[in-house]
Amino acid sequence: MRKSDNEWSRYVKATTESRLRLIAASYGEAGMLKTSFWLTAPGPIVIQSADKGLEGVVEVYLKTLYEETGQTKDIYVVEYDPTTSGENAQEEAQETRAKFEEDFEHAIHHARTVVWDKETQVYEIFKYAEFGAPSDTPSNYYALDQRYRHLINLSKETDVNFGLIQGMKTPWAPKINKRTGVEGAAPTKSRERRGMREIEELVHINIEHTQVDEDFVLKIGKSRGPGGREIQNQTIPYVDFPAFAQLVFPDSTSEDWR
Repeated sequence: MRKSDNEWSRYVKATTESRLRLIAASYGEAGMLKTSFWLTAPGPIVIQSADKGLEGVVEVYLKTLYEETGQTKDIYVVEYDPTTSGENAQEEAQETRAKFEEDFEHAIHHARTVVWDKETQVYEIFKYAEFGAPSDTPSNYYALDQRYRHLINLSKETDVNFGLIQGMKTPWAPKINKRTGVEGAAPTKSRERRGMREIEELVHINIEHTQVDEDFVLKIGKSRGPGGREIQNQTIPYVDFPAFAQLVFPDSTSEDWR
């Protein structure tokens, strides 16, 4: 028996239409053009900055854009101080977290692009607000990660481009002291992205910004979108945001991303 349309009203019917926006994580070592990449995204851009690393980048980009094209772009920056100390440290972190969440929920409904620079430090703020200490070993991450996950997923209900920039860290591994036989730990020679551990799963696209010889390149991991499978697990020459977005959405034009 065929169900009537009313009987399906509790569900959302899937369509062939895609939202014309990118939700992506950009990670890599310092100086790999991560922030520069996101500055070329469509404006207005809101950058939620937790590492005060924009000086010498944003103003240079805006000046170059105007000199080369005669155009300008609205870029808004909100700085958050992740430094906490003293007996009121956790309360200060909670106030910072509350402002960050309020600003984010406003930005995703008014800006064309929102960037966390860096998500690495944003997660530290949320951890301190939750646990009251910068420890990596609290017993229960569920409430923290659920709140963080919900915030990120809010962007998926909108048409905003959302970029999460992550730094890198050196992982440690168990090591036996050959002289004493005591088990300890030592830094490895590898590097890995730093931040909330589920970011790779939560975003639609993962981009490692790096170099091959002297050339900047983009190493694409998971990649969703109409053209996503064509670039997934590929290394491509560095391109700006509009050019990259057209690889993900082959039917779009550069004007869709300006």
